Amino acid sequence: MLRTVVCDDEKPALELMESLLEDTGSVNIVLATQSIVSALERINQGGVDLIIFDIDMPRLTGVEAAQEITATPNPLLVFTTAHPEYAVEAFGVDAIDYVLKPLTPERIAHAVDKAVRMHALIAASETVPDQELPETHESGPEVLKVKDMGNVYFVPFSEVTSIEAAGDYSLVHTADRDYAMRKAIRTLETELPSSMFVRVHRSSIVAVPHVREVRTLPKGEASILLSSGKTIKSSRSYKEAVRRLIDARSL
Repeated sequence: MLRTVVCDDEKPALELMESLLEDTGSVNIVLATQSIVSALERINQGGVDLIIFDIDMPRLTGVEAAQEITATPNPLLVFTTAHPEYAVEAFGVDAIDYVLKPLTPERIAHAVDKAVRMHALIAASETVPDQELPETHESGPEVLKVKDMGNVYFVPFSEVTSIEAAGDYSLVHTADRDYAMRKAIRTLETELPSSMFVRVHRSSIVAVPHVREVRTLPKGEASILLSSGKTIKSSRSYKEAVRRLIDARSL
């Protein structure tokens, strides 16, 4: 059960979110509040796995509040908003998902399922402290070094299909399995070769060799099909990145 804090300044929306979250059977709501200050106080006490913030709130927006979180590691973050996705992309916060209002059971269930999957991967990667890991050589220029369940894996760049943001972590996807790295996606992006990896979304990096199709959508968005069968949607804020991806895939 994910220990969850929910904040929305509108009482009907807050009550609906509580009900929909409880229906998933995967969360334990430790606080549901209309006060963003109260939400931050509880979150920064620690022990929270997931937070769900409405973006448009008085005093502090959900985005501004997320930047005030000091708990380590940061809880997984989901935004609810009436804004289109490209507005969220302008904010410097690594949310794992955003849910457009009006809220629906299906959309909330999807967000919670994603959070549960990410939390499980992160928890598995943290079962053994770093100092208990065997010493290994540093990863080479074409390899990601990933700790998982007390082991260290050296994952070749060529096997990585995509990378997904999860707060302070990044989830590395390959055809065979997924790994959690305690490194934010914005940091990992700077360490990967731009010729092989392109960030196409605030929460997604794709591996150029594994791109099978790029389909343009309205409003400057795009749908990217990977060799794994997974589809990643890119927002219009990353229009130039998608163009660069297409050019790189054509070489």
